[in-house]
Amino acid sequence: MRVENCAMAGIAVVVGFVVAGGNLTGLQSSVFSPGSPISGLLHAIISAFLITGAGNAINDYYDRDADKKNAPKRPIPSKAISAKAAFYVAIVLFGIGIAMSAFINISCLALASINSVLLFFYGRNLKSTVFTGNVAVSYLTASTFVYGALVLSNPAATVFLALLAFLANVGREIIGDVEDITGDKKAGIMTFATKYGPNSSWLYGRAYIIAAVLLSPVPYLAGFLGLPYLALVAAADALFIWSVATRDARMNQRLTKIAILVGLLAFLVGALIK
Repeated sequence: MRVENCAMAGIAVVVGFVVAGGNLTGLQSSVFSPGSPISGLLHAIISAFLITGAGNAINDYYDRDADKKNAPKRPIPSKAISAKAAFYVAIVLFGIGIAMSAFINISCLALASINSVLLFFYGRNLKSTVFTGNVAVSYLTASTFVYGALVLSNPAATVFLALLAFLANVGREIIGDVEDITGDKKAGIMTFATKYGPNSSWLYGRAYIIAAVLLSPVPYLAGFLGLPYLALVAAADALFIWSVATRDARMNQRLTKIAILVGLLAFLVGALIK
């Protein structure tokens, strides 16, 4: 499931909720009240966590041949779990995650269902495409902000935050293809890196990440987020710049993952303290 990725999806849901005007006070008294915003938020966090985990599991299932070369320590190639078991785990998690979203509202149910289908087909088909797969997984990452805002039926509030997340993730995904290029070529998987080569991947990946960095002050300048956001996002930007300055794809992936986490905290703190 890659719990750290699931947790980041949960944090993004909270950020979307707060930016859309949600109030985190009164948690204990409201969390078990059917129909309350906090109850909806809890269901959204759990469903996003489970659906993200399902997506990671189904991705590992369809990547099992390439992972023998790219990531032999992952659960399936290392034989910690059978491929069939991983597949069924993914399907069960998708089902529970979608069911949890049904307790929020119809908009959340629709988005959870659409994203679950897209995650399945990303693992099965879209990952082995040039750029389309990168766009798909970046949309999925960015949509978690919108999902949190949908709890309050106010998705428009998070559009710009989703855009920043989308741009940063497209860049990360394109450069990430470089790390897997050897195994992907051996498995016959067509990606941006296998088709256009590592130099082009670095060029385009850097362009998307730098675009996100350049646009990152806008939520503060537009008055959406407070001054603490600007301070924390500067740290995230520094990590993003470091990630594109290196020529090591694995280091880039580590740095961008940390930068995205810091960016999430910047969004959250900036929304809470204006």
